[in-house]
Amino acid sequence: MAKTKDMETIVRAAAARSVLLPVTNLHFDRNNPRFPPKVAQGPVADLMQRFVRDERLLEIIESVGNHGFFPGEPLLVVPDGDDDYRVVEGNRRLAALKLLVRELEPPSGRTSIEEAVEAAEFRPKKVPCLVFDDENEILRYLGFRHITGIKAWSALQKARYAERMYQKYKTLPEDEGLRLLARETGTRRDTVGQMLTALKLYDRAEAKNFFGLSIVPEQIEFSVLGTALSYSALIDFLGLESRSDIMQKGLEEGSLKDLFDWLFVVEGRSKPIVTESRNLRKLAAVVSSETAIKELRKSGNLDQSYELSSGPEEALADSLRTALRRLETAQALVPKVPKISEEHMELAEGLVKAAAAVHDVVFGAHRRQKRSTIKPSRG
Repeated sequence: MAKTKDMETIVRAAAARSVLLPVTNLHFDRNNPRFPPKVAQGPVADLMQRFVRDERLLEIIESVGNHGFFPGEPLLVVPDGDDDYRVVEGNRRLAALKLLVRELEPPSGRTSIEEAVEAAEFRPKKVPCLVFDDENEILRYLGFRHITGIKAWSALQKARYAERMYQKYKTLPEDEGLRLLARETGTRRDTVGQMLTALKLYDRAEAKNFFGLSIVPEQIEFSVLGTALSYSALIDFLGLESRSDIMQKGLEEGSLKDLFDWLFVVEGRSKPIVTESRNLRKLAAVVSSETAIKELRKSGNLDQSYELSSGPEEALADSLRTALRRLETAQALVPKVPKISEEHMELAEGLVKAAAAVHDVVFGAHRRQKRSTIKPSRG
C-alpha cells in the first residue's frame, strides 16, 4: 500500500492529466529500454516481431480482447506533435491495442495471435492515458515502478533506463552526472557507473554483431557482464580505466570479443565457458596470465586454464603438492583398512609407476635446463 501511495504522489507532483486518447494517435517509444536501439528505433514490423517473441503479447491481447482495457493501468504518454502522443510506459499494451483495432496486422505465421485478434470481444478505440508535459517528469515514476517498485525490469532494461536518465546530465562532468543520477535513482555512484559502463560494452559488441560469435541477444545475461566489471583484472584486460569508465577510450575490442566468447553461449557450445558468475574470479586470474589466456582460447576449459594462471612453474608445483598430500592421506589410511584387496594392490602399483614417470620427466627436464645454462669453455 505504501508503494502505491508513493507512486500516486509522484504522478500528482508531475501534474499529469488523465484523458482518453485514440489508439491511432498513440505511437511506440523509440527509446524503449526493453529493446536495443536498433529494434526500438527500427521498422514497426520488426518491433512487433520482438513483442510477439519476447513480451508475451498473446496474453495481453486475450486479456484486453476478453475483458476490455483496465482503466486502473493507464498508458503514460508525452505529446508527440499536434494530436499525437508517444507512449513511454505501456508499449506492450499499445501493440495489443493496435492489433485489436486492426491498425497493424499480426506478424506472418503467428496463428495464435491471429486467432486471438479474431476472437476478441472488446476492441477499444480510445484508452485512458496519463499525459505528462515533459518526458523527464515521467522518468522518476518509471524508475520507482520498475527498479524499486513491483514491476521489476531486467538488468539490461534497468541499465537502459539509467542511461536514458543520464542523458539529462551529459553537459556536466562525468563524475558530477553520475553523482546526480545515483541520487535520483537511489543507488550508489559506483554502482550506476558500473551499470552504464557494462551497457556501453554491450552496445559496442552488439554494433559489431557480437564479433561474429553467433550469440543470440536474448540469451545474454547482462547482469553477468556487469558483475565482471567488479574484478580489476578484467577491467585491465578490457583496457578500461575503472569499472565506471563510460567513455572507454582505451577499450581493447579483441579482449571484449574474448569476454563475450567466454561469458555467453555461442554456436557449437551448449553452455558458456564461464558457467556461473562465481567463476568470474577464476576468469580474472586467467586474464592476468598470457599463458593462461592462450590456453583458454585454445581449449575453452576454464579450470585447466586457471591452473596456469600463476604461470606453468607454479601450476606444476601446485599439482605436485596436491598429489603428495593425497598420497600421504592414503598412507595414513592403510593401517585402518582391515583387509587389503587386489584393487588396492593394483592402484598402489599404478601410483608407483606414475610417480616414477613424473620423477623421470621432472629430473630429466631439470638436467637439460642446467646443461643449457652452462657456458662452453674456450679451448
